[in-house]
Amino acid sequence: MQLYAGETTWPVGNVYGPDATLSSFFENYIQFRGYSTRSEFWWPFLFLVLVHTAIGMTAIITISTLFAEDIVTDARDLFGVTGFSPSVWLEGFGAIFAAAILGLHLLILALTIPPLLAVTWRRLHDSGLPGSMFFLGFIPVIGWFVVLLLLVRPSAPEKHHPEFGVAWY
Repeated sequence: MQLYAGETTWPVGNVYGPDATLSSFFENYIQFRGYSTRSEFWWPFLFLVLVHTAIGMTAIITISTLFAEDIVTDARDLFGVTGFSPSVWLEGFGAIFAAAILGLHLLILALTIPPLLAVTWRRLHDSGLPGSMFFLGFIPVIGWFVVLLLLVRPSAPEKHHPEFGVAWY
């Protein structure tokens, strides 16, 4: 029986580093059965946050310096509604660059959502909860905070269910 993604035994006290957890993250792309340790969830999560932050900050700096002349600002009365309504948009190569950066973000997001959902599901299994607790995240305002608190919980091997550990591929 496969307990942890990529392993056949439960690693008691074994701490995984970023390289092992990232390779496990992509190797078990859509494996929703089994268990994942906290490090198997949090290292890839941190990596994705850092990648998106770096791309976003690079885009902001590049647009504000290289494409500053393509930034257009205007304050006008939109749709006949009185009041101050500032508008900011990009024209020319700045708009093309911004669209390319947005496309890169969307591509990375599309490629990493399935493994992120799978590792989240397995992480919930590891803490003794059903993976469907993920859907609590759809509760407005507090849902994601609840799910994040559930993901921080320690491993609970005594609460592992046999149906969670059976690999289906």
